[in-house]
Amino acid sequence: MSSTAEVAPLRRDRTNRTSARSRLDPFPRNPIGRWMLRLGAAAPLVLLALLLETVPHPESSPNADLEVAIAAIDWTRGDAEWLALLYPHTATLIASANPFGRVGLSILGAIAAGFLIQKVAEIIAQRSIPRSTGIILILALTANPLFAYFALENLPGFLALTFFGLALADLVRFVNWGNTESGFRAGILLMAAALSDPSGILYALVAVLASPFLRHGRTAAPGLRAANMLVLAFPTLGAFATIMFLNLLFFGSIWPGLDIGAVAAGAVAAVPQLVALYATPTGWLIAAPLLSAWLVAAIVRRPAAIPVSTIVFVLLNLAFLLGVFPPGAAGASFLLLTLLAITLIPAARTPVTNALVDLVAVLQIVIAWSAALDRPVVLDWMQSVATAWVVLTG
Repeated sequence: MSSTAEVAPLRRDRTNRTSARSRLDPFPRNPIGRWMLRLGAAAPLVLLALLLETVPHPESSPNADLEVAIAAIDWTRGDAEWLALLYPHTATLIASANPFGRVGLSILGAIAAGFLIQKVAEIIAQRSIPRSTGIILILALTANPLFAYFALENLPGFLALTFFGLALADLVRFVNWGNTESGFRAGILLMAAALSDPSGILYALVAVLASPFLRHGRTAAPGLRAANMLVLAFPTLGAFATIMFLNLLFFGSIWPGLDIGAVAAGAVAAVPQLVALYATPTGWLIAAPLLSAWLVAAIVRRPAAIPVSTIVFVLLNLAFLLGVFPPGAAGASFLLLTLLAITLIPAARTPVTNALVDLVAVLQIVIAWSAALDRPVVLDWMQSVATAWVVLTG
């Protein structure tokens, strides 16, 4: 009798025991917990989108341009040229299924934000970043007007950023830990980002170029880094190459409406604007996240992160010259560099380095708010939020 009584508690203990978290576990491990986190993260932005319905929408924003583009689509066509004209395909198809107008686009952006925030929390948990640092990093990324404006007023750009953020987690699993399935998934997510907005092409390029600088989990072999880059880039290259080949074959043009000469002329004309931007004190706020990334890399003794962030910053400036970022993309550079910092820079391992990284993360919050207050388009949006609140509260 006594032996049976002793076995029963042991069985209960074995049943209730939670296994140690592995680096591939989702966060939270309970699916219900994951969905609660996504919904909880999206809820404030959904409420903000509904609040903004009490005031007029901005006449000029990426979401307004998306609505105009969708209204002009001839859905009776199905040729290769029409397929290219649908670009950005992911944002166009998602937005075309939205029956609620501008508020619907904002709510879709809020939902995407919920998925992005949950994935960032998962990256932090999988990489064993201290909880205090993780909370500060998430606040630095999301608790600012740049993030809210980007999510609610620029669905194509925010979808590209969200798919990029989801891909980064799989990229680290693929390169650092040798998980091949994650590599294929990262490539598909990068393709989705590139098909969501022109900025997504930049994000895909950033991910591919950053992969050789990561610590590789597989045994070193000739061509390993190049092979990893090809796995990540192949879906995006395949999608765009297919569309270009069909257009070249049937219409003699790689992309309808693309004027390479006009793009080059526009880039040359934008050089003085970029120089003038960096000639002002507030213009250097664009470079502040880069300097923060260098500082964190030095604190955690990971010099390989410095060339990655530098390459990203150079590509961001080239994207500006090529007109990839519209005015409504305010904050894209800050959010991109912050995501990369969370994903690529290793966690600090001593109390002193933890405290220093936390201090830099707090500095990111200050940078984000300073940059938001320096962007006229974001200031106007913040004024709309204040007006809507006054209308609501009487």
